[in-house]
Amino acid sequence: MRPWKSLTVVAILLSGLAARAPAASPPEPVTMKVTPSVISMGTFYSGARVHVEGTVPQASDVIIDVRGPETIEVFNKVGRAGPIWVNTGKVSISGIPTLLLVFSTRPVHNCLCRSEIDRCELDAAAIKSKIKIEPRAMASEVVADEFLKLKYRQKSYQLANTGIQMEDPAEVGQHYTLDFIWPKNAAPGTYVVRVCACQGGNVEDSLEAPLKVVEVGFPAMIADLAKDRPATYGIISVVVAVLAGFGIDFITTRIFKKKISAH
Repeated sequence: MRPWKSLTVVAILLSGLAARAPAASPPEPVTMKVTPSVISMGTFYSGARVHVEGTVPQASDVIIDVRGPETIEVFNKVGRAGPIWVNTGKVSISGIPTLLLVFSTRPVHNCLCRSEIDRCELDAAAIKSKIKIEPRAMASEVVADEFLKLKYRQKSYQLANTGIQMEDPAEVGQHYTLDFIWPKNAAPGTYVVRVCACQGGNVEDSLEAPLKVVEVGFPAMIADLAKDRPATYGIISVVVAVLAGFGIDFITTRIFKKKISAH
């Protein structure tokens, strides 16, 4: 066989092998399901249990964060004037979410590098760097620290970095679950739940889903009155306060009468 014919045969064989080689499998997708997708705040509402589950690529760390919309919060700044404390002005704080809950398979700083943590705003240092304080003359680390302490006390900020459970790897992806109690003081609105699949210190893939909190029943009626009919809302508030006062007075009188009769 001539040399050029041998080369032709080898090329044909190689091309046949390449055609038979399996195509590279696509990356495993990140999936997520949030239950419930709507939290109803009724008359006896005291918080709710939220369940999140889905799949991530194998060998991934998982971070789930829940955050509310950004808004401007205004506070009184208190200062000492002689022996008493008085209001010395107003401070407005913005630039960060009203609510931030962070959960992960292990501490965030073990899952991501510092630049990724800052980009995704996943710890106290990253959040603190985003805080905007007005007027600027009052901007200080003390104000920012006290504001974050308030958020922690209100349970609006929870950065525990725990709670996510992982199952053994499956043929396609790895299953994760998370259960947590929704903060009962979270205001009605639309929140965002985000799951991040992390590998090598970076977020390789992520997925977001909305979580709505709505008022229903009597609280919804009162909220609508306060917004659309403030005069009617004011009258009802006064009537309720008067009735509550009479009710407490009646109960107190009955209790004291019983005590006196017993003696």
